[in-house]
Order: sequence, then C-alpha cells, then structure tokens
Amino acid sequence: MKTAATFLALCISGNAFAEIFLKDNSEIVGPWTLEFVAATLNSAKTDENRTWEFKADGTLVSSGYNRVLKIDDKMSFGYKVENGKILLTDPGRPHKPQTYEVYEKTGNSMILKGGSEGFYFFKKK
Repeated sequence: MKTAATFLALCISGNAFAEIFLKDNSEIVGPWTLEFVAATLNSAKTDENRTWEFKADGTLVSSGYNRVLKIDDKMSFGYKVENGKILLTDPGRPHKPQTYEVYEKTGNSMILKGGSEGFYFFKKK
C-alpha cells in the first residue's frame, strides 16, 4: 500500500519517470544540438553547444566546443538501440558502454537520461 501511495504522489507531482522505449535507431537518426546537461532533471543546467549526429550505420559523431578539454573537437562513437535504450561505446572502453534512456521526446526536442552527466537536453537540427 505504501508503494502505491508513493507512486501516486510522484504522478501527481509530475516527477514520475516514464521511459520511452525506442523500437530502433530510426527514431533518433540525424543531427541534434545538445543545449544543456544537468545532474538531475530540475537541477541547474550547464550550457553546451555540441552537435550529436546519430547516423543510420550505428555511428554517433559528437562535435563542437568541448567544455572539459576547452577546445573544438570531433569524436566518433559506436551506438546501438537495444531493449529500447541507446548503448554508446567509447573506443577506449569497448566493454563498458554508456546507457541512455529517452526520458522525453516531443516534436523537435529530446531529453536523454544516463551517461556521465545525468540528463541531456537536445533540439533537433
């Protein structure tokens, strides 16, 4: 009973998590502008200005200003959609993919949850 009450309270407050299950990569293919990242959905956002281009062949190209390295760069990663989630493989860590769930996707915007930052806020290019 306590679990049902907690779930109901989360739904009413609007903080319930409802993962969006991807059927395949066709739902994300193309270039996206990464505008912000944040540790939690409602925490302070860190500005980004990078392009993530999901290619149909399973390649993700991330380009633009890298705020960690403080340079413009371009990096390629392998990705696949598996069990409704995006699995991103770093060439330097092939056995430790980062997992991203689509938290929200409407029209030209998308929020991914996971990776090293927490939440990723995108706009379709």
